[in-house]
Amino acid sequence: MFIEFHPSNFSEIIFASVSALVILGHNLWLVAKDEKDETIVEVNTSDSFPLSDSAVKPERVADFRLISKIDSIPITNYEIKENWLVASIAPNKNACFAALELRPHPITLEAEKFAGYIKSEDAERFVAPPFVSGKTPQPQRESYTKYAKVLLDAPGEKQSNDFSFAAGQRFEIIPQSNPSMLQTGEKLSVKVLFEGKPITGLRVSSGCENLNEGKYLAHAQTDENGLATVEISGAGLWFVRTHFIRPHSDLDNFDWESFWASLTFRI
Repeated sequence: MFIEFHPSNFSEIIFASVSALVILGHNLWLVAKDEKDETIVEVNTSDSFPLSDSAVKPERVADFRLISKIDSIPITNYEIKENWLVASIAPNKNACFAALELRPHPITLEAEKFAGYIKSEDAERFVAPPFVSGKTPQPQRESYTKYAKVLLDAPGEKQSNDFSFAAGQRFEIIPQSNPSMLQTGEKLSVKVLFEGKPITGLRVSSGCENLNEGKYLAHAQTDENGLATVEISGAGLWFVRTHFIRPHSDLDNFDWESFWASLTFRI
């Protein structure tokens, strides 16, 4: 059970009980769709890729932009449409990514629920044993920030594009080759950076819209260089995502800060 609040400050957070499934557990995805005179980028939040259970509120957007090797252009034309936040982007032959950062958001979890969350993310190595076991009695206060990128490349098109550069997000997944050139059964290497540096031991998960109901298909773990390899097992719209948690620097208001990152692309 996860509990999400929208307070103006953390002192307004109160503890409550709600039914399970879970805004904190929801991943953040960007999905790009090329139309005649524009590219549509959907901001989706769900555990079943690429669906969206609810629309991200525009005020939560901290940064949204097109990224190329030569420039970075803010995306400002977006609005809520049903369960999606949708951005309309004019054609840009140089753009490699659309990249989104949401503002940090607070959440409070019962100790046992926090322990379950840590296990579900395979993040035990980043927290102390009492928090893994759920034996710490206090509710755990967390601030989480989500990042998402989508590659603006279609299979068979612009195959000379190089996506192996950082978009400049605080936490991001960087493909080490052009995914649209992969064939079924081949592997994609990705690098995970936090504040420009690789992190060892993060679980990296992958999945596809047409397989396993859009849920995770496989997991890998980053090495000392922040690298992990995932296998591509079919054509379609794919994602890679990861999660990082650490003790918060503002211990008066929070216990933990976590970071979520996703990368989507077509094969």
